[in-house]
Amino acid sequence: MRRDRPALDRLWRKVQQSHRHGQPYGRNLQRLFDDLDRSRQRRARRAAAAPKVTYPPDLPISQKRDDIAALIRDHPVVVVCGETGSGKSTQLPKILLELGYGHDGVIAHTQPR
Repeated sequence: MRRDRPALDRLWRKVQQSHRHGQPYGRNLQRLFDDLDRSRQRRARRAAAAPKVTYPPDLPISQKRDDIAALIRDHPVVVVCGETGSGKSTQLPKILLELGYGHDGVIAHTQPR
């Protein structure tokens, strides 16, 4: 989970520091493994609980969802422009969810005004 990364990074640095100083890993390594396991389990539960996604066929963005999904997979930044009411705000999060985004964090998108 994204929220677990800072704590996991701190633990990993402690493990590395112990190793550099020739000290035994001690409980930090086991704690790291335990925390990683808990984070993976939370992510798996979250992914399994994701709602089934459906797309209203009358929205223009629904007709382009495969193209949009391919762009999101292939590029780190995607700007989607469309008419008001085309489904950008409501359908883009669904596309992201289907691509696996949101299972380890949150989905957010901005709308310039």
